[in-house]
Amino acid sequence: MKEGFSMNSNFCNSPQYDEATPVLIVGGSLIGLSMSLLLSRQGIDTLLVERHPGTSIHPRVASLTARTMEIFRTVGAESAIRRVEPAFSLGSNVPLAESLVEEPIDNLMEDFSAYFTDASPVKGSLIAQDVLESVLPALAAEAGGKLRYETELVDFKQDVDGVSATIQDIVSGTKRRVRAQYLIAADGSRSRIRKKLGIGHHGADGLGHNISILFGATGLMEEFRNREAVMCFLANDTVAGALTAYPGSIVRPDVFRLDVPYDPDEEAVDDFTKDRCLPLIQAAIGIPNFPVQVKTILPWEMVARISDRFQQGRVFLVGDAARAQPPTGALGGNTGIAEAQNLAWKLAAVLRGEAKQKLLDTYDMERRPLADFTVEQVTQLSQQRFNEGSEGITVDTLAINMGFRYNVGAIVQENDENLPLVQRPEFWTGQPGTRAPHVALQHQDEKISILDLFGSCFVLLVGPEGQNWLNAAKCMSDELRLLLDVYWIGTHAGDLIDQENAFCDAYGVTRTGAVLVRPDGFVGWRSRGSNGDVQECEGELSQALSKLLFHSEHKIKGGR
Repeated sequence: MKEGFSMNSNFCNSPQYDEATPVLIVGGSLIGLSMSLLLSRQGIDTLLVERHPGTSIHPRVASLTARTMEIFRTVGAESAIRRVEPAFSLGSNVPLAESLVEEPIDNLMEDFSAYFTDASPVKGSLIAQDVLESVLPALAAEAGGKLRYETELVDFKQDVDGVSATIQDIVSGTKRRVRAQYLIAADGSRSRIRKKLGIGHHGADGLGHNISILFGATGLMEEFRNREAVMCFLANDTVAGALTAYPGSIVRPDVFRLDVPYDPDEEAVDDFTKDRCLPLIQAAIGIPNFPVQVKTILPWEMVARISDRFQQGRVFLVGDAARAQPPTGALGGNTGIAEAQNLAWKLAAVLRGEAKQKLLDTYDMERRPLADFTVEQVTQLSQQRFNEGSEGITVDTLAINMGFRYNVGAIVQENDENLPLVQRPEFWTGQPGTRAPHVALQHQDEKISILDLFGSCFVLLVGPEGQNWLNAAKCMSDELRLLLDVYWIGTHAGDLIDQENAFCDAYGVTRTGAVLVRPDGFVGWRSRGSNGDVQECEGELSQALSKLLFHSEHKIKGGR
């Protein structure tokens, strides 16, 4: 872990505040915890407050895509997740039937391309949110993040220099005054922070109200495996809804979830007692008197809602506070983690003095257009599934999750910018604003992915004949205002050996080319090739870094 960044401003010792932190995170669910971990691994001190006594007890939507696992891999979390994840033992079928055990009327296929793809060296995970949230707090705390449960945000006010907040211990009633430089709203789709800021939203509310019934049922997983099904849409005289399986792990045994629609104008959540839910579950399974144990009963509303802006001053919205979408495609949490990663490296760069504060404006620039696109696509998929069956479903979850492009923001654009917003990752070739593609490399006696080089700082990748870029980076190294890792991708010699000679094609450069990759693994700038001398390369590299970090002139030089 890097040495933590702490505020040393005079107000830290002021009696007006009980404590100070660079970043205050409100919300301790999946996205808030991911935000804490990502920032802490960047060396930034954080304080997270969560009003509940612990993490989620409801699995919600399961599964992390390959891209999300790449993100967790950069902060050393992949191995901890793998230790508790269930085996990917279910199939890709989504039958439509009267009940789970009846012959399907139709069958939808779950798209797992975002989880298993040759575009990534990492496999996705079927881990459910409650299991994942049992892992993340320890990782965040180990990295230096402060986590306080049963603590809520009472009020906040921002000014040009920071945010003044009041937090309260729910059990004791004790209030504390906190001074932060930035506030992260990870407080869910009903975000009180967003409402206080007066940020509106667009999209569609009221797409459906549902009751989610979590239950245990010994032997039921075998019925899912027999049908190679991950979930089942069902309808009969007793119940209509969706039945989902959550394979067990070392953290908890197999559990299942039945989601049924309800009308809040006609009935209340309290009307769904265990006695009422038991026959609904048994009718969904299709086996009378099948023994089940009801665990929790929770309501949820399906919405397709995007906030009109993701930033207001020093306050940022992430996760469901920024955009909430139907669960179809299981991209909600995965999208939120991508938002957290995008914001985390930018906050870290500004707090460390590497970048101008204007860099933070690019969080909204980059992520909100993708939120609009993602929510639109997922809503389309949801409507097609429920209203039209499987015909005409064209939404590509791999393209949405791994193949998007930032066309404006912290990137140095090229001239050929007439490019799509989203396409499958194999069709990108290192264009600025796209995810840096996976290339297998040889490092000493070990096979690694080029993706393993990214995550903590900017990275300069240099082609086999790009010695001038190497020398330019060395000339700049003592004067850089940020940490820059430099790697020579050689075919026969160098730091890293490209045995398959794939790097230049994958990144769209010649053998004298160079690529700057941002800490989030996205290409920020590239030179397809250069015949210039070391001084010219140094000037071009300095200019690129200045643009990426929003320095008005070539002021990357100047010492740390």
